[in-house]
Amino acid sequence: MSTRTAARISFSVAGIAVALYGLGVLLLLVDRANHQVNADQYWGAAAVIALIFPVVGAIIVSRQPGNALGWIFCAIGVTGALGESSGVYVAHALLTGPATPLIAAVAWIGSLAGNTGFISLIFVPLLFPDGLPPSRRWRPVVWFVVAFITLTVISFATMPGPLSDYPSVTNPLGIEGLRLAFESLSVVAGPVALLCVLASVASLLVRFWYSRGDEREQLKWFTYAIALGLLSLVGNGFFPNLAWLIGGLGTAALPVAIGVAVVKYRLYDIDVIINRTLVYAALTASLVLVYFGGVVALQYIFRTFTGGESQLAVVASTLLIAALFNPLRRRFQTFIDHRFYRRKYDAARILATFGTRLREEVDLHALSDDLLEVVREALQPEHASLWLRPPQRAAEEREW
Repeated sequence: MSTRTAARISFSVAGIAVALYGLGVLLLLVDRANHQVNADQYWGAAAVIALIFPVVGAIIVSRQPGNALGWIFCAIGVTGALGESSGVYVAHALLTGPATPLIAAVAWIGSLAGNTGFISLIFVPLLFPDGLPPSRRWRPVVWFVVAFITLTVISFATMPGPLSDYPSVTNPLGIEGLRLAFESLSVVAGPVALLCVLASVASLLVRFWYSRGDEREQLKWFTYAIALGLLSLVGNGFFPNLAWLIGGLGTAALPVAIGVAVVKYRLYDIDVIINRTLVYAALTASLVLVYFGGVVALQYIFRTFTGGESQLAVVASTLLIAALFNPLRRRFQTFIDHRFYRRKYDAARILATFGTRLREEVDLHALSDDLLEVVREALQPEHASLWLRPPQRAAEEREW
């Protein structure tokens, strides 16, 4: 397939995913206007899956048509959008009456699409960043994951009884004669799924161990995205009212980071981004604790002495975190540089010391020795030399 054809197909798929999700959103807005349906608290993550995944996949395919990750992202986006829009339609239709054959068919399609897109994420660590497993030895693992996903999709499609996502709707394609077989498979489905996930993660660790240069930088982007995703899960627990935003940002980190890593990772320094994330995450957590701790403590003092609460507690806590922002940021920056970026921290410290000497030193030979020493300590090259132009020649060149 040519690059142009692949780009047209992938962007068409992305457009279909966006259109499907848009239809679901319109129907959801109509139902919410009638106060009949409430949006799921994790709708931000669903929006990311339906909108960002296919767009990033299309961008990857347009640059690297042979990279399977781009096509997988497009498929995840379409199935996610189809699952969400089908779910909204089924919820809307069930408000007006019982499940009809049409509603059951749409519910079946939505349930199958949503589950298929979700379990397809197992492929991402296994195939990142070039769309291939780490080596030929990992091909049996890929086929094992393919077989597991295929059997899982078939079981979702033909399992008799109510649909997993819609308990009030019976599976229209359920095969009653296979109930016992499906129940037996469901017992081992969990351990097998865990085995597939562990194998996928193990392949990523093996790839990172043997990676060098460009590939290692790409893997840093992937690790950064996973860390943000795990952090969003923690944030959802502490701030459930903001789960739509926190979950959406955590979910968006994966396709965006992978897209940057595969397509244009050279434009950004991932080490700087990780450094800033560590600093401001620690700073934000500390300021939040100081703010709420200050508010609680001051309100307790006000209740003890005045018998009531006061807004001065909020004002005082706000002023306190404003005063602590820059000192805490500098302390966290120094600690993280010293703990995680020791070599760069030492290099920066050496250059700062040399800059101080440079303003005070007047002896050219001593300055040359200092410069070479700084280069050796900061960069640790195998060899370092310094050439100085004769003053007379330099003056002639300036005059010319």
